[in-house]
Amino acid sequence: MDMRIDAAITHRDPTVSRARMMGALFAGLALMAGCGMVTVVTEEGPSDYALCVEKREAGGVSPDRAALECAEMAERAGTEIV
Repeated sequence: MDMRIDAAITHRDPTVSRARMMGALFAGLALMAGCGMVTVVTEEGPSDYALCVEKREAGGVSPDRAALECAEMAERAGTEIV
């Protein structure tokens, strides 16, 4: 059995190569322009410090005193005041 490779089958069509190149170029430009980017937004609730201040103010404590008391409590607990 004699096997031959037809050169016409292995020859690539320049139109297909050009189309692939243009597609890759377009995809690259679209990514550089920001298309297809995913924006992640995280929403966090108020911090423990802020909740502490709000609760103390609601209980009739002055805002300054509430802030100082909550800061002292946060410092003792080792949490970050945000």
